[in-house]
Amino acid sequence: MTLPLFLSRARLRSGHGETLSAIAPILMPDDGNQRAALAHRLVWLLFQDVPNAKRDFLWRDDGAGKYLILSTRPPADPKDLFELDTKPFAPALQVGDDLRFVLRANPTVARKGANDPDATGIRQRGKRVDVVMDRLAKLPISGRAQHRDRVATEAGSAWLTEQGARAGFTPKAVVVGSYRQIDIADRERKRRRERGVVSVIDLEGVLTVSDPPTFFSKLATGFGSAKAFGNGLMLLRRV
Repeated sequence: MTLPLFLSRARLRSGHGETLSAIAPILMPDDGNQRAALAHRLVWLLFQDVPNAKRDFLWRDDGAGKYLILSTRPPADPKDLFELDTKPFAPALQVGDDLRFVLRANPTVARKGANDPDATGIRQRGKRVDVVMDRLAKLPISGRAQHRDRVATEAGSAWLTEQGARAGFTPKAVVVGSYRQIDIADRERKRRRERGVVSVIDLEGVLTVSDPPTFFSKLATGFGSAKAFGNGLMLLRRV
């Protein structure tokens, strides 16, 4: 049985005269790294009605304190910090449907053999690596900067095609937008002088649905890694 899903638009009440207007610059800093980490915490405020719950939602920063959220339960805002608009998400998907999509993702791939065998002699699954940096690493250092955009387009498109093969859709007319790296290191990582870098890529285009149940299930769980930081939510509309 498929769990019900809810699509919400949430706007932080941070405008002039609203609840959080005095601290809006702190909650929505200009620095993209700080904003990503803070937005992660802000959206969590809407899902604290269930103690110790694991994250069961996807979200996307729409700018200016606005967030799009796909969740298995409606968000709750007892302190009235947000302006909320929540609706059931239950698209009637059919085989052959063409849909326009927008996706912000952290595309990664597990590199087998990246780790040494354990005590039993079994080689463990390799760590996940950014698909763009993985391809750039194969190029001479001197040429990586000039080929970065091309590599991002090729790697992003290939990654989405692989996602579609497993998730019941075929992408076409894919446009790969900005590729960037965001440092979301928390205090513990900074104490250990470790970087917490998340690579983000924006993709959009048209897809054709081949397996509606599988596609719907994947929409609920999201695409790629680093979903807690605003990645993985695919937005759809009819062509």
